[in-house]
Amino acid sequence: MTDSRQAIDLLAAVARGVLELASITRSAAFRLPYPSHLQLAMDQIVLSGMTEGRPIPAGVPALMHWCREREPGEWVPGLPDGFLTASARLIHPTAGEPTRTCAELASLGPSGVLEQEAEILLAELYSACGTVERFAVCRDFLISRPVVLRPDPLELLRPAVAQIWSLVKKLYGPVPDRFPHDGLVHCCGGCGLLAKYTTAGSFWCEGSCLPEEREIQTSQEPQLALALPLALRLFLALPGRTEQAVRSRLTGQVQLFPVSLGVHRVTGQDGTLRVFQVHDREQPGPAALRAAEVATLLGEPLDVVAPDIVAARPGYRRHFGLALPAGAQVRLVSAGHFTVPGPASRVRGNHA
Repeated sequence: MTDSRQAIDLLAAVARGVLELASITRSAAFRLPYPSHLQLAMDQIVLSGMTEGRPIPAGVPALMHWCREREPGEWVPGLPDGFLTASARLIHPTAGEPTRTCAELASLGPSGVLEQEAEILLAELYSACGTVERFAVCRDFLISRPVVLRPDPLELLRPAVAQIWSLVKKLYGPVPDRFPHDGLVHCCGGCGLLAKYTTAGSFWCEGSCLPEEREIQTSQEPQLALALPLALRLFLALPGRTEQAVRSRLTGQVQLFPVSLGVHRVTGQDGTLRVFQVHDREQPGPAALRAAEVATLLGEPLDVVAPDIVAARPGYRRHFGLALPAGAQVRLVSAGHFTVPGPASRVRGNHA
């Protein structure tokens, strides 16, 4: 396989299969027939391996083992250099959960499933809200509460919250059955997303928080806990905390576009208009491709604002820039730099 786009598409197909398998109950996970996305991905892996004389997985369980223990570049040759980090996995080695890398890959291209699901859910919420202002308030509610371990009816019925809850409550559902363990369910105080004990005896959380940031919160009533769908947890709530901080520091008027995921326009003190979207993505290559898709949809230049810790990762900016399609009007900027008061250089192009 020499075409890098074919390699990316194949890996994205596997990622969609992993997510589909994770979405069904544990008891049914490996019953035949396998989920359609997973079977299609397996067929593609086998076909490409046989065509090019490479090892092929003996079956779906073997493919899942590869996703957990091996870097994707080992079994999907042709990926562009730096498209994924060296430690990338589609399934977390100890937690056994689909990784953020898996979710980002699954969202690529016209067959993308997860980020696009978040966009559809938010579009439906906007329609129910009726105004951008009400939608923005509901959206901030979701960002601050991706997981509700102990729903408090008294709080949710307070006048200030009741109308919001009536609009957003249908987005919440039970915590997936693979998270509660020994009568307990956990979430991470750092990112607000679901967490669980790993086989190594430590905690893992969906936001990949550092150990010192994992202030674990626990409920002994997992049957009462509520969570947003994975799509909204990863593509709204996770970057949402950085987005809220960015919005609070901007001195100009900020306007939310009720399309896509958190696209905003800000008018600076000098009258300059900037369109931006906050990303919190593990992988620079998929992040760049999705940013280019959004910029094309908008038809105007886009600033992708990343948390400072993400933008500072070695090689992240360079590999983001290399993955951008030619002519993409996208610029990657750290949250700290983006919110510096005063005029800033707005040189644009397919660079980071």
